[in-house]
Amino acid sequence: MHSRIFRDRNKLSPYYIPKKLPYREEQLSILHSIYDAMMRNIENAYPRFIQIIGPTGTGKTCTTIRFGEQLVKYAEREDINLKHVYVNCKVDGTTRYVLFRNLVRKVTSKISTRSLSPEEMIQQLIEYLRLESIFALLTFDEIDYFVQMNPKEHIIYDLTRIMESSPGEPMPIIGEIFIAKSLNWHKFLDSREKSTLGIGVIEFPRYTSLQVREILSNRVEEAFNPGAVNEETLDLVSEITASPPVNGDIRVGLDLLYYAGNLAENRGSEKVLPDHVRKVYGEISPSITSEDIMSLDKDGKVILLALARSLKSSGSAYIGLRELRRSYELVCEEFSFKPAEKFEEAVQDLIYRGIIDMKSLMELGISGVALTDLERFLNSLMNRLEKEVAND
Repeated sequence: MHSRIFRDRNKLSPYYIPKKLPYREEQLSILHSIYDAMMRNIENAYPRFIQIIGPTGTGKTCTTIRFGEQLVKYAEREDINLKHVYVNCKVDGTTRYVLFRNLVRKVTSKISTRSLSPEEMIQQLIEYLRLESIFALLTFDEIDYFVQMNPKEHIIYDLTRIMESSPGEPMPIIGEIFIAKSLNWHKFLDSREKSTLGIGVIEFPRYTSLQVREILSNRVEEAFNPGAVNEETLDLVSEITASPPVNGDIRVGLDLLYYAGNLAENRGSEKVLPDHVRKVYGEISPSITSEDIMSLDKDGKVILLALARSLKSSGSAYIGLRELRRSYELVCEEFSFKPAEKFEEAVQDLIYRGIIDMKSLMELGISGVALTDLERFLNSLMNRLEKEVAND
């Protein structure tokens, strides 16, 4: 059925990368200055390791993926077979073994990883790339999350010491890009890893209020029918997005537009009004976006749903771990899911993601939600999670 509000809802998805990336031209230019020159003498190029650092919602992932696309096209013009391989450490790897297995699978299905160690996987990948005359640029997003979750699995050492696996031979992996919210993850690295990682850092600052408005305005043109979002509504969404506690996180602005548009449509309105935005903002939390929920595995979604239900029924801002486990088992029974064998580890994962607060075993809550707004937020969160869980 034709929507009176939306032209294309997908243009508000956190995974959609628009053709235009405003205010990230400088970062793109720096990346090109590092890697473009390698195309002219790629057989003798040494891998370059770059860190992309910036707060959530500042365009780090979109910009890096767009750069990868541009570099692959440039390589084609130079008659070079180059692949950009993007790995999200939250989605693609809970351990070093799983992460490297998924990395190999994203490159080729010809390598069987079943009996290989993580080190052997990397060696097999390098040998495959050499045999097929393929060069690769690897991007590891959310690397800070992985290192914090797995401080003893020194993947930075594995990834930045690839030249030592076959000294004197051309290296088909021309570079690695590591994306993180800040440089705080360095405290989990040993001195060898810090040394080989280097000091190549590209910073992504928070968007200013004017930049936020332009970015959201561009997305409105793509996602909504003409006139469906007026200037007053766009001003309000931009102001909320640019101000604390959101602080320029574009993901929150996109969520506001999406859910306010849905509310307007359900109420039979032909326009998204400021009141629709205010209603939606009162029911969401800047700390948990659609992207956060979509990136969770089944166990994470079920635990978060169990926590939301328990917090709502208790009327408190916190519950204990034992109570959360009971609620979790009830939700699993309701949806006919097998409970996770490593329940505590799954809870810890949500804590590291910044979705759950843990003050003690008796104080588990949801990050960034004021007690006075908790019930409205929990109602909205449970509706979203129940749909996600039912689809898993």
